[in-house]
Amino acid sequence: MRRQTPIAHVLYAHLFPHPTPNDPPSFSAHLARNLVPEVRIEVATFYGDLNSVEARYPGLNYCYPPHRMRLGRFKHHRRLFDAFDALGLTYNEIQEFCCWEGTKWARERYEKDEGVVVRDTTGDEIKPFVDRREARSQEEWQRRQSIHRQTEISVIVEEADGALSSHPAAEEDDEGMSDAESDEAVGADGLAAEIETHVEAVAAEQHIAELESRRDQAVTQRIIAAWEQGQSLPPEIEQFLKEQSDRGTLRSGGINLRALFDTSRAHHGYAMLPPASAESSATAASARAAA
Repeated sequence: MRRQTPIAHVLYAHLFPHPTPNDPPSFSAHLARNLVPEVRIEVATFYGDLNSVEARYPGLNYCYPPHRMRLGRFKHHRRLFDAFDALGLTYNEIQEFCCWEGTKWARERYEKDEGVVVRDTTGDEIKPFVDRREARSQEEWQRRQSIHRQTEISVIVEEADGALSSHPAAEEDDEGMSDAESDEAVGADGLAAEIETHVEAVAAEQHIAELESRRDQAVTQRIIAAWEQGQSLPPEIEQFLKEQSDRGTLRSGGINLRALFDTSRAHHGYAMLPPASAESSATAASARAAA
């Protein structure tokens, strides 16, 4: 049963339900403005030039999935194919309707008028599929069968009468040697792992020592600054001084911090260090007494 309304009107109403001044006024105008230019771009991209008859008459079939995929990259053709599917157009309806440049209709008309057949060269360079998995499996099996491992080992044995005789070694000797070699390999791996563990431990100890040295230097700088300015020490410095004093290691950078700490504790407690002026006065008095 044929449609009462022309397909062009049905398609235009579906594509442009509310036409604007910028939209084409009819499907023919839409074809000339949008669809045919997209066909020309696709043909030029696919063939590169129009020197061959096949390029001039590509025979694009709007029902053939590969051709739909090629043209579906363009906006207006993608909308056209969606409209075909939404309206439920049949194969014959689409073939009868799509009669413009570059379509299957144009190629068939040229072939009929010229009495020739345009040969489609698409896919000529694609060779037939050959399943090589079975051939590779056969080649692998033959290669394995052709490999023969033969080891000849002679063992010299001293007989009871002092004569020497040569005897072929048993296969178990070969296996024993393999076991010994494997034990040596395991031992070497274990030694390498032990050495690596020792190196990592030494590196970790050096890193910790470096961090402690940096911390001691920072603490020393803060103690000297507080001592020069006659200021109170922060609580963390007081705790550090107390710990270092208990261990007898309160000395850094050639400065006897223990003596400073003891003097500060005698005069001001843990919170204060002797000011620079007091130390200078004590030093001067000692010099005068010596003189």
